[in-house]
Amino acid sequence: MPLFCPAGKAYPLPMTLLGSNAMTKSSTFSLSLILSLSLVACGGGGDGDSTAVVPATYAPGSAELGAWNVLSDARTRCGFDGSDPLVKLTRNAKLDAAALSHSKYLVDLSFATGDSILSHLETPGTPGFTGVYPWDRAVYQGYNYKALAEILEATVWDYTSAPVFPTMEERGAGSMRSLLNTVYHLSGAMYEGADVGFGAYLKTAMINATTWREEYRFGSLNGFEDTSRHITLGTSKVATYPCQGSSNIPPKFLPADESPNPFIGTGYANAIVGPPIYLKVDAPQLITVNPLSSSITQNGMTVPFVVMTHSNDPNEDPTNGEPYIHPNEAFVIPTVALNPDTSYLVTLNGTINNVAFSRSFTMSTGSR
Repeated sequence: MPLFCPAGKAYPLPMTLLGSNAMTKSSTFSLSLILSLSLVACGGGGDGDSTAVVPATYAPGSAELGAWNVLSDARTRCGFDGSDPLVKLTRNAKLDAAALSHSKYLVDLSFATGDSILSHLETPGTPGFTGVYPWDRAVYQGYNYKALAEILEATVWDYTSAPVFPTMEERGAGSMRSLLNTVYHLSGAMYEGADVGFGAYLKTAMINATTWREEYRFGSLNGFEDTSRHITLGTSKVATYPCQGSSNIPPKFLPADESPNPFIGTGYANAIVGPPIYLKVDAPQLITVNPLSSSITQNGMTVPFVVMTHSNDPNEDPTNGEPYIHPNEAFVIPTVALNPDTSYLVTLNGTINNVAFSRSFTMSTGSR
């Protein structure tokens, strides 16, 4: 779940873990948190055009490399890395260390307690403790943040006979795709820090005479230590994800699998809907989407959707009573699942600070 505070500390809401009821099926759950201190906008621009993906140095076959490939492609293709070629998403070893340490902490604690745990918090005195909050753990590794975002994903797999497991690189790619196919976590993945670090940890052990349990945790930290590493899109520039050329987009999204549920209190809370489409402009600009002049179509057939913004977000940050979705963000969410392996035309019309904008692109879904 995402939390955003302009200053001070943030306390995440309790998390609902998904239960695993099949021996060969994994259970996945995720959390997102954002902390910003003295966030200052600076120059730059971006129009959503595709740019070259900056290569990373993660080990071949690693979960971190898989996550990097998915996230960096999404951000550069869709314009979330802005237009300044000197301020692009870059691997940061200190954030890597903080993310990996916390992933290991969560896995070890899950086996020690017998409960599958996913949390942004660590408890002093617990083995592997490096800091209570994500920002504490970043500082412990030498990263003196000005702003920081954390997103977490977990898989728990109980089995009596080993299924065919994905490789670590596939796991990392899958973790990031899962986080991008959400509402609040997608916002965290597209945070405006130019520094990023990933950490994945996997452990398997017998939990009784016939059953093995696999605990996997993946974490991503994104931030900046000074405003020169703060990515901006530019005045009146909007970035979207998905965007033109985005492919392998999951055709469906289960709101109940995200905590908090972005559709809580509505008829879609337990429904299967389509993949969220995210729009963002630089704060403090205000973005609106006009549902009457926007559309999602496939071969002339219209897909129904809803628009979620700061004004109708059903969830609030308990630390300040403000919605999780900020005024510079909006989501367009199909209210039905999309067809697999299908191309869709998305047309978005609205305003940025009361000035009209229009964006149209084609995206394609994957098989699942």
